[in-house]
Amino acid sequence: MDSTGIAATYAVTSQAQTQQALQTQMMKMAAAQDASIVALLQSGAESLAQTTSAPPPGMGNAVDVTA
Repeated sequence: MDSTGIAATYAVTSQAQTQQALQTQMMKMAAAQDASIVALLQSGAESLAQTTSAPPPGMGNAVDVTA
């Protein structure tokens, strides 16, 4: 193998490593975005559970519809 072949192989290998590093970084960013969406949905679900819970004692348990 001559020096041109070695340089070409090195360039291709370096390019592949750079591409893999970029793909890894993009996957990490996508995972972080997904985690933030999950956290947002969880907080929304918790908020909904709090607003749909039973009313305090003595309030809203019965509605007078005899009128």
